[in-house]
Amino acid sequence: METILNILREINPTAQVDETTELMEEGVLDSMSMVMFVSALCNAYDVDISLRDVVPENFATPECVRDFIAELCGEEV
Repeated sequence: METILNILREINPTAQVDETTELMEEGVLDSMSMVMFVSALCNAYDVDISLRDVVPENFATPECVRDFIAELCGEEV
């Protein structure tokens, strides 16, 4: 989880982010920063994220992102 939060803080240093922050609704991410976030996640976790996977259910909060990445990796993150 800390890696995900650190990536978010790098992308948007002024945002107050925790595990339950609504990333799009609270303005932490916009469409351009979402692309940066997905790319950073791919690099950090060595996974491939397809466009069809970039949906609100997977990216609504850092907790959702953690669960999605864990599913891709097949292990806890």
